Amino acid sequence: MTQMKTPFDIFLIKDYTKPTKDEQIDYLKKHEQEMIDFVKTQNPKVESVKFDWDSIQTGVTGNGTLQGAGDYLLLFGYVNNDKDKDFRMDLDVDDTGLPEISSMTLGQVIQNLGE
Repeated sequence: MTQMKTPFDIFLIKDYTKPTKDEQIDYLKKHEQEMIDFVKTQNPKVESVKFDWDSIQTGVTGNGTLQGAGDYLLLFGYVNNDKDKDFRMDLDVDDTGLPEISSMTLGQVIQNLGE
């Protein structure tokens, strides 16, 4: 880790080309209907979908190398206005730092929805 010597060193080590978490959320919200439609296709009992925008987590996909295999984003939510019927959506993050909508999958299937 790089040690900062002055308060201005942050400008030398921060990557300003990557979007912030808020910018990622704004991007996802622009594609919210597409994401809702995807979740609804996963189970016919899904009537409504809510995302917890504060739940977003990011990380590096491990593949045994130091740089990893790429970045990912996790977003949690629930269906049918019941927080016990929750799920996790996984998305890859592209080179610009934005989520790839076409990569969305449910990393955690909808819980407690029944068959």
